[in-house]
Formats: sequence, structure tokens, C-alpha cells
Amino acid sequence: MNRLAKLAGLGLAAVLLQALAQAIFPAWLRPDLVLVFALAVGMRGGTGGLLLAFGSGFVVDALSGSPPGLFALLRGTACAVTRAADHALYLRAALPWALYVLGYCVFDAVALGLCHRFFLDGGSPPWTLILTRLPGTALFTALVAGFLLPVFLRVDAEAGREQGLALAGRGSQAGS
Repeated sequence: MNRLAKLAGLGLAAVLLQALAQAIFPAWLRPDLVLVFALAVGMRGGTGGLLLAFGSGFVVDALSGSPPGLFALLRGTACAVTRAADHALYLRAALPWALYVLGYCVFDAVALGLCHRFFLDGGSPPWTLILTRLPGTALFTALVAGFLLPVFLRVDAEAGREQGLALAGRGSQAGS
């Protein structure tokens, strides 16, 4: 199975698990699994990963009733920022990854609040609501992200082995 299909499956699982988490956990303790997915595909996702991050954001937009494109924009941005930050930071260990996710959750909450304020007329959540939910959500999301990192790294490593085998097979055929 190719890497993009595996990532698409992980994205769908993240959306479904996030919907389940919204039904189970209180609002101040809900992990943002789609954000974790978007950040993880940013580490090695390339264009396909960016499209998956946007796509998962569109699904969240549709399921949450938020304005179309809001979460798609935020999740695509998360993927792109992680892609750029991964060159400067080493995000392959659990602790740096969890700290990065924690910081990005704070950035994402502020960006969501600003998007609501500047681009949407009325219906924006008050800052007190955003800020009271932020600590629990950010900490729980970072904790979950630390546990999910090996899954994303395994998918990346398996894809690298598959590509290596494919390239080795082509090279031996070309040399014959």
C-alpha cells in the first residue's frame, strides 16, 4: 500500500476519533487529533501531505458547521509551518514533538479567534471561552501527539523502505 493511502487512512481515523472525543470529553479537555495529523504530515508530507491536511480540515468544517474553509486553512497552515520548522528543529523525538504540538495548539487557538474576529460577522466565540478551553485542550493534545508520533514515524519509515526497494528493483533491471 502506498504512503499517501496510509496517510489518508490515518487522516480519516483522526477525523473519526476527534468526533468521538467531542462526544466523550468535556469541551475544555478535547484533543485536536486533526491538528496532530496535519502537523505530522507536515514533517514529511510534501504536496500530498498538504492536500491531506487541507482535506481533513474541510471534513472538520463540514462536521462542525464552521464556515467552509476555516479549518482547512488552519490545518493546511499547520502542515506548511511544520514543514518549514522541521528543517530548523528536530521533531522526531517524543518530547520535542509534544512541546511543538503544545506551542502550536496555542498558536492555533489564537489564529482561530482572530479569524473569527476579523473575517466573520457575529457568532464568534468570546476570547474568555477560547482561553478557558485552551490549557486543557493544548496539554491533552500534546500528550496524545507524543503517543501518536511512533505511528507516524512508522508509516514514514515503511514508505522509505518501499521506495528503496522500488528504486533497487529499477536499478538492477536497468543494469541488466
